[in-house]
Amino acid sequence: MPPKKGKKGGKKGGDKLLKSEFQLLKDEEGRRRYLQDIKDKAKEKQGLEEKNAHINTLKIQTRWREIMKAAKAKDLGSHLQVLASTHSRHLDRKSASINNLARDIHEAESQYSTALQSHCANVDTLVDLQAARLQTLQSQFEGDMGVLEEEFCRERARLTVLHAKERSDVLGIMGRMEQEFGDAEADARHEYSSLRDDVKNKNLEEKHALRIQLEGTVEDLWRQFQGALNQYNASTEERKKQFEELKSKDSKNAQEIEQQMRKLVKLQETIAHIKSRLSSNAHDFDARTRALRQTKESIQAHFQNLKRKMNAFRDGERRKLTELTIVSNKVIKDLEKKVGKAEKIIRLAEMNRKLETEEEKVVPFYSESAVDPVEMGKVLKDATSQDLADVILPKEFAAMEQFHKRYNKASLDRLALEKQRAQLHDENLHLRGILKQYLDGISVNEAVLDSPNPLVVVNGMLLVD
Repeated sequence: MPPKKGKKGGKKGGDKLLKSEFQLLKDEEGRRRYLQDIKDKAKEKQGLEEKNAHINTLKIQTRWREIMKAAKAKDLGSHLQVLASTHSRHLDRKSASINNLARDIHEAESQYSTALQSHCANVDTLVDLQAARLQTLQSQFEGDMGVLEEEFCRERARLTVLHAKERSDVLGIMGRMEQEFGDAEADARHEYSSLRDDVKNKNLEEKHALRIQLEGTVEDLWRQFQGALNQYNASTEERKKQFEELKSKDSKNAQEIEQQMRKLVKLQETIAHIKSRLSSNAHDFDARTRALRQTKESIQAHFQNLKRKMNAFRDGERRKLTELTIVSNKVIKDLEKKVGKAEKIIRLAEMNRKLETEEEKVVPFYSESAVDPVEMGKVLKDATSQDLADVILPKEFAAMEQFHKRYNKASLDRLALEKQRAQLHDENLHLRGILKQYLDGISVNEAVLDSPNPLVVVNGMLLVD
């Protein structure tokens, strides 16, 4: 029993130890939760303070911007009043200039009508001269074309007649040759048919005579054979049937051999006769064929020569006609280009006349600048012969002198207008920049806040603490 009591006392001591450890852990957890709550409250207060500080900063910045905007708007308003007064002065000056230009245009139109009448008269005169020149060239071209066509037609008729004559000669020769060949062929066919009939009749007569002789011989032999056959049949009855069969075969073979031999003999005789006839005819016709072939070759060569000459003549005439056509087309195109260039010059002159000033209409060409004769003499004296040769201008340059004056004046006016346009463009960009700064100062948006603002930035730093 004492051991049991000792066990109960050990269990109680272990329970107390566990309870004390659990209590310690519970206290530690409560203390940790308390510290965590304190930290969370401190963080919330800190966040609230930061948010309030940020809001107050924004309010201060907004107020400061409003003050700066009001000051900048007042400054820009005074500047805009100055610009408006300047613009009104420029506008009045431009209006006066426009009125003067309108009056000048009215006077220039009256002068332009007078100059246009004289110019139209000159243009009509030039058109009449050009039409007369074209008519002369057209008549000359038609005359040359008529002469060429007449020569071509005459030569073509002569060649046609010559060709028809030679063609009729060649056709007559060919017809004669064909007739001779036809007669020779008819004679040969007639001789061949007569010889064939003679040979055929002779063979028939020989055949009949031989048949009669063979029939008598066969009858004698048949009688002898019948006697021998009877004896033989009496003596050899067994071989009779074999002998009959062999006899029938022999008779058939003999008849076939005889027929073939007669055919062979006949064919050999016919071949020999035809060969002899052909050899005799070949000697006769070789000379005639050779002569006809030579005649044909000479006629063919003469025909080819004439054909080559006629083709060469045709090619030459075609080449001449092509060259003439090309030259005429080129002349027409050149004249059309000149007419187009003249019309373009007239149109440009009319357009230029509309843009001329009153002074240009009265005095179209500016006067030459005066040159001191003494200085010109010194320059010519100091210049070498090569320099003088370079200074000498062609004759055509004198005719274009007035045009060069007008062209130089137009070029100078264009350069002056381009320079004035560049100045106005720079002035416009400057005014646009000022207006943009003003609009950026009186408006508030994300782009304005992100970019440096002249109302709230001084030396790259905000004016808000």
